[in-house]
Amino acid sequence: MTDLELQSWQEQWQSEPSIPTNLRKSVERQSRLMRIGLLGDVAVTLVIGGGSIAWAMRAGNAEFVPVAIAAWVFLASAWIFVLMANRGLWSPSAMESSAFIDLSIRRCRRTLATLWFAVALFFAEVAFGLGWAYTHSVKGRVSLMAWLLFSSSRLDVVWLVTALFLGGVVWYRRRKQDELARLLELRHQMSGPNFENGFDDGSIFERRGWGFYGSRRKHRGKPDRSV
Repeated sequence: MTDLELQSWQEQWQSEPSIPTNLRKSVERQSRLMRIGLLGDVAVTLVIGGGSIAWAMRAGNAEFVPVAIAAWVFLASAWIFVLMANRGLWSPSAMESSAFIDLSIRRCRRTLATLWFAVALFFAEVAFGLGWAYTHSVKGRVSLMAWLLFSSSRLDVVWLVTALFLGGVVWYRRRKQDELARLLELRHQMSGPNFENGFDDGSIFERRGWGFYGSRRKHRGKPDRSV
């Protein structure tokens, strides 16, 4: 959510008793992305889960069975977390602006929590994959550290993907933190008593420790009382 969207929501909230169009569209867009993400999870489950079983059966070797089992353990963990994280986030609790804002805030917070899970799951998968590959390929011939430190182009790809993944997580986390800070500011400006009394919401964020959510905007002067 950008500053222009924030201003637009404020103006529509002031002029219309109904839900601002931009706010409704933003929530609907997020809902569509959640459904697309769920379909993507189904596709990943079929490809990775089914592929790991087919690979193990085709290989006809017991050493590939742990790979299939681990794949399904990781998939099951991801599904459990996703279903729990999405619970109560599919639609607002009421058809009013405050409910739409609250839903957007809860979605932002769940997304931030999901990022930590994604990082933990990613490293668990990498650790298992590297451990299995080392055990069944070069163990006893090359030390683990020597093997890990760019001993092949495949490992170079693993470290490159890891760096790109972590960089993407950091970038997306900052983006969602900024969005959450703006949503919290919007909720307080629209319904909070501090807005009615002319308080600067930026100072309220700092006093309550909400600076954690990453708002980098400088709040100067009092907010517009006409909103």
